[in-house]
Amino acid sequence: MSLPPPQLSHHVVASDGVVRVALAGEVDLAVADDLHHWLATAAAEHPGLPVEVDMTSVTFIDSSGIRAFVRARNDAVGAGRGLRLVNTAGMALRVLQVAGVYAHLSGEPLD
Repeated sequence: MSLPPPQLSHHVVASDGVVRVALAGEVDLAVADDLHHWLATAAAEHPGLPVEVDMTSVTFIDSSGIRAFVRARNDAVGAGRGLRLVNTAGMALRVLQVAGVYAHLSGEPLD
């Protein structure tokens, strides 16, 4: 039996003083551990640079994905660097807002 194709892909680029991790696809239980690993690796490979997670092409997010983002952000802050979500829109934005974590993960001020 073959495995289905990955539901989430990522691309890492470091430039202009920031590490940008562009995600594409669905962020859920099936990929949450991989996501946390990708973000931790991106931060470790570029010490001292903040990490921006580009959510432009994220089509779905569930509570496991939220947990992976919160863990990664807490890890980054604990290591003295930042991690924030950027370009979040659509359903992913709404889920993060309803869960009450969007401001925390994006760095935007609370209302």
